[in-house]
Amino acid sequence: MNDDQECFGFWQFAAADPEAVAVIDVDGTRTTRGALAARANAVSNTLRRAGLVLDDRSAILVTNSVRYFDWVLGCSQIGVHAVPLNFHSVSDEIAYIVDNSSSKVIAVGSSLKEVADVALTSIGFEGTRVALDVADGYVPYADFLAAGGSGAPDERVNANAMLYTSGTTGRPKGVLWPATPGVTPELAARGGRPMFARRGMSVGGVSLVCGPLYHGAPGSQGLQALNWGQSVVLLDRWDGERVLQLIEEHRVTHVQMAPIHFHRLLQLPQDVRNRYDVSSLRAVTHAGSGCPVDTKQAMFDWFGPVLYEYYAASEGFGTSIGPNDWLAHRGSVGHMSSDGAEVRILDDAGEVLPADEVGMVYLRLPGVSESSYLGDPDKTAASRGADGFRTFGDMGYLDADGWLFLVDRRTDMILSGGVNVYPAEIEQHLARHSDVADVAVIGAPDAEWGQRVIAVVVPVAGVRGDDDLVAALRAHCDAGLARFKCPRTYEFRVELPYSGAGKLLRRELRDPYWA
Repeated sequence: MNDDQECFGFWQFAAADPEAVAVIDVDGTRTTRGALAARANAVSNTLRRAGLVLDDRSAILVTNSVRYFDWVLGCSQIGVHAVPLNFHSVSDEIAYIVDNSSSKVIAVGSSLKEVADVALTSIGFEGTRVALDVADGYVPYADFLAAGGSGAPDERVNANAMLYTSGTTGRPKGVLWPATPGVTPELAARGGRPMFARRGMSVGGVSLVCGPLYHGAPGSQGLQALNWGQSVVLLDRWDGERVLQLIEEHRVTHVQMAPIHFHRLLQLPQDVRNRYDVSSLRAVTHAGSGCPVDTKQAMFDWFGPVLYEYYAASEGFGTSIGPNDWLAHRGSVGHMSSDGAEVRILDDAGEVLPADEVGMVYLRLPGVSESSYLGDPDKTAASRGADGFRTFGDMGYLDADGWLFLVDRRTDMILSGGVNVYPAEIEQHLARHSDVADVAVIGAPDAEWGQRVIAVVVPVAGVRGDDDLVAALRAHCDAGLARFKCPRTYEFRVELPYSGAGKLLRRELRDPYWA
């Protein structure tokens, strides 16, 4: 049987075996493929009746739950882009993304209704509010589903979720992959199959999702697991021993982690590590922040040759490397031709650099449509080079054999615990404090988190940079930023370094930590 005839993609697996388990929720509740498909169809049909059309957006704010898959699958088969919202965010952050994305419908979990209400009221949201549980002022989920019916919608068109990433103004920007008429979810799943196979995916088994589904990597992992005919096991929050328990209990075959998860697993007492059987694992995939070679080697020693790594971003695809190649090229994130991508290393003038010279990493994936930053053509243009190449803003080099090594993953962006943190947004928030004259935010190495967030502050004249000011700034950030964005360390300076052109020389602040 060739690939075109073989059952593949969630919808085909659901039709072939509707009683198979699709998702095991945080509380242990099991949802079959047939039940998930029926609810997703109902979401599709009701959104269509509400007037949503190709490339419209619909937001979802929910903790890890099967409801996430109801919504995202329902959006994705009618050309509507689901916009996953970070459930750790404060109301201002939620309001910005809902407004910026022009989402016409939002689905909200009951535990997040309060923060959602504040956010939606602040922007005068006039769209439909759907409660994934019962909540006043929202359409009950059961009523929303009943309005659509469980039959498959007509004219199915695949649409990717719209994820938010860094913006030039410090606010995140939505990454939009336009829906293409004629490309069904089945065609899209088959199109991505070779790339995900190189990242360790295989048909059947059980996939454990350790991270929040709103984040690109865990969310993609969960959806791909369904496409590959796997059952998805959800975890509500990271707990190293619980992860090992679930791997043993469910005979987990596939899991995606960030390097911080490796670090925390390796910190478990040896008797705890020895207590659980992890021999069912076929692929442990990671991306996110750079992984120390010694940490990854320790995971190889424990889990065996099952570690896969990929280099990519919300804006596009990149490279990948399997266990055997990594052991032969330790520290690489893939070959210049892996995943079908072409890689170039360019200098500031746009000239191709020779092997082993560090420059900006540019990639091209022939046959893949271009993403764009919603409402930001300048940022979109800046990310694109000649001949269809584009950059994620990372520095790196190719060795003589074409293996890619990253040196500085995004010059300014901080990767803490596998999550993207954007300095400009934090700087703007701190600058609103009356005692702050100037501020820069940087990332420094951290054994547990990969990087930690540091705020370098110039106090206004007459204000002392002391513990009292640190306490005030912590309170200010706690009130306006998600916890993972709040600086862990504060430093005080008389002035910050700037170039003659007035550009902050952030590297002068950061380099001493990385020396």
